[in-house]
Order: sequence, then structure tokens, then C-alpha cells
Amino acid sequence: MNAIFQIARLQFLENVRRQVHLITLFMAFVLLLLPAYVNTFSLGLSAFEIVTKDFGLTLISYYGVAMALLLGSSVVPRDIERRTIYPVLSRPITRLSYLAGQFCGTTALLWLSLQALTFALALGVSSLSRHFDVNLFWAGLGYCCECSVLVAACMCFSTIASPPLAGVLGLFLYVTGGMSDAFIDFFLREDRGATQLASMVSWLKNFVPNFEIFRLKYPVVHGLRIDPLYHPAELAYAGGWVGLFLMLAGIRFEKRDL
Repeated sequence: MNAIFQIARLQFLENVRRQVHLITLFMAFVLLLLPAYVNTFSLGLSAFEIVTKDFGLTLISYYGVAMALLLGSSVVPRDIERRTIYPVLSRPITRLSYLAGQFCGTTALLWLSLQALTFALALGVSSLSRHFDVNLFWAGLGYCCECSVLVAACMCFSTIASPPLAGVLGLFLYVTGGMSDAFIDFFLREDRGATQLASMVSWLKNFVPNFEIFRLKYPVVHGLRIDPLYHPAELAYAGGWVGLFLMLAGIRFEKRDL
């Protein structure tokens, strides 16, 4: 456990040295100004808060997915290319522990970034509405779980493919797992008439993570009640998929000649 913590700490510091946090700071600045910008064009309508939350949470979601795909697909190949992995694996540490440490370090940075962006959005909205909506952080938690699964999946793919291909596979997993049944039925099957494609996508969704579980934007934006037990359930669901992907990555990584 101590080895995993040390690897996670080093990976976190490595991402900080790569100045990944500067992108987060820029996004936080944008989200702070977003409510004022939307309010300028709302002509005094009270709906500006709903529009701001909706658009802001969408930006946070896309940012998290992009960073998860980028970092998750490159963390292990980068260490191999720079040969920094060899001193680590020469010590009495399993390769699965190495992967777990890399995962923890990467997701720790993502979690801090997403929650910081959520705080910036909540602060920007409260500056005009005079109400600090803590429910935005529940939506942020869902995005954190979503990105954790994506990081683990991309790390798994990167053990058998190049970083660009691992990122593409991760994106395919995200799009397939996040496609709603309504979109499949009405857009693919009824509007486009692509019955075979719709059936194939519905079949694939049974074997990939269901990313719709982590999307709480709609109930948060419209003030709908969320069952308190839902959040432990989504954490457990994300943890199950993360464990599966890391286990598969560990099995493949053990057979790799390094």
C-alpha cells in the first residue's frame, strides 16, 4: 500500500510539472465569468441561472473526458518511453501495484480539477443569484466517477495499443456507454432506419460501462431531488469497473517484456 501511495504521489507531481493545472485554472476563469456573460444576453429573464448551470456543467464534463482520455492513454507509455519505469519495477513491487499507483495519481489530479471547476461555477452563479448551490458538487462527483472509469479503461487499452489508439478506444467506449436508449430508438432506428446498427449498439451497451449513471446534470440544474443512496451506488459502480479494467491491465502488463 505504501508503494502505491508513493507512485501515486510521484505521478501527481509529474502531472503538476507538466502544467496540466494551468488548463484547469483557465477553465475556472471561464466558468467564473460565464454567469455574467449569460446574464448579459438573458434580457433580465430568470432562466439565466438554469442556462448557466447547464452550459457550465457541460463544459466541465467535456473537459474531464478530454483530460481522462489524454492522461489515461499516455501515463504508462510515457514512462516506458522515458525509461523511468525500469527503476520502479526493479524494486519489490508488482506491476499491478505500479498501475494502481499511476491510476490513483492521475485520478487524484482529475478529481481536484473537476471539483475546483465546479466550485468556480457555483461561485460565479452565486455572485448573481445570491444562492450557493451545493448540489452542483453532486453533478461534479458524477463526472469524477465517469473520468475515473475512463482513465482505468485507457490505461488498460494502452497496455496493448499505442497512446493514440488507446485514446480512440476510450472515446469509443465513452460514446457507446453514454448513448441513451431514446437516442438509439428514435434517431438510429426510427429516423435513420439503421435497425442493424441500433441493435448492435444496444447489444454493445450490455458489455461496457453505462456512463449515463454518472450524469446528474438534469436533476441538479432543475432542482430535482436525488436519493442520498444514489451517490454511494454510483461510487460502487465506478469502483467495480475501475477494478475490472485495472485487473485486465495488470494481467496484460505482467506478460509484457520490459
